[in-house]
Amino acid sequence: MAQFLLDHHVLFGNGASTSILITQPRKISAISLAERVAWERGETVGSTVGYHVRLQRKASAKTKLLFCTTGILLRLLHGNPYVAIARQPLLLSAQ
Repeated sequence: MAQFLLDHHVLFGNGASTSILITQPRKISAISLAERVAWERGETVGSTVGYHVRLQRKASAKTKLLFCTTGILLRLLHGNPYVAIARQPLLLSAQ
């Protein structure tokens, strides 16, 4: 679903400002889904599609779809509570 939302934003010219964060309950699911979505899009993990789990991060400044664990999301918001306001990310949870 996340990649369809990204494609929609790109189609209507909002792709550059779109940042979609998808939470997963487990580390392995975040990594596996990032790899699957990147494969479906014909990309490598770390470009438009990335992941961030404990002690591992494969993302870049170009990353638009970021799969992460809920712990990483909490750390991100705790470290900078204004990130949700400034970047206006779309949060999707698989729980």
